[in-house]
Amino acid sequence: MQFIEVTEAAGVRSAVTRFWRPDSRVRFLLCPMIHLAEPAFYREVTARLRRDCDLVVAEGSGDAAPAADALVASYARLDGRERLGLVVQDIDPRTLGVPVIHPDLDGQELQRGHREPPLRERVTLAALVPAVLAGMRLFGTRRYLARHLTTEDLLSRTEGRAQDAPPDVDDRVLGRRDRLLTETLTRLHHTATGPRTVGVLYGAAHMRAAATALTGLGYHADGADWLTVFTLDPPAGSDSPG
Repeated sequence: MQFIEVTEAAGVRSAVTRFWRPDSRVRFLLCPMIHLAEPAFYREVTARLRRDCDLVVAEGSGDAAPAADALVASYARLDGRERLGLVVQDIDPRTLGVPVIHPDLDGQELQRGHREPPLRERVTLAALVPAVLAGMRLFGTRRYLARHLTTEDLLSRTEGRAQDAPPDVDDRVLGRRDRLLTETLTRLHHTATGPRTVGVLYGAAHMRAAATALTGLGYHADGADWLTVFTLDPPAGSDSPG
């Protein structure tokens, strides 16, 4: 299943996908997020969550893995540059007007037992993150960013570079948070007492795990609305070479 699409004609697009199960009173709306986009993308996602959802499951900002922290910091360096016309993700779950839960916060006890990464993991991450950041600083155009966005967001780019890294690295970057997310979706399915739509506001890197969990529970994708994250060429009047 494709969550992020990159084409010459449409640019970078995110698939907001509905999941349903005939005998379930719960519907799920997966909203794959990219952490650097045109402002209109974040406005549209915010409007859909407010209009269509009764509950939002949102990614917790305080539990990012080391690679995620560094990459999001790199987005901030590009934020506001006129030549890009892009902004860092600015959706504040507290202002949506619907209840919001953060599965990341439910794993505090687990996190306390793994607060300090193993030495070999820190060494691997120290080698991976600067390479990604250097490329973004040197070639930070829309087209450069788009080339590094696959179906699972920019963070998935590090997976390919880490194929020979210890298994702990990939588990710490995505696996632990995926488990907390999928456990929450499973719980919401089993404990539903009335009809409601649950929005899932997570980075696109986590959507594969969410979709797999829902499919395992008997849910089916019921179409997707493609939202433009950003076009490949900057706005008219920009000084970017594209």
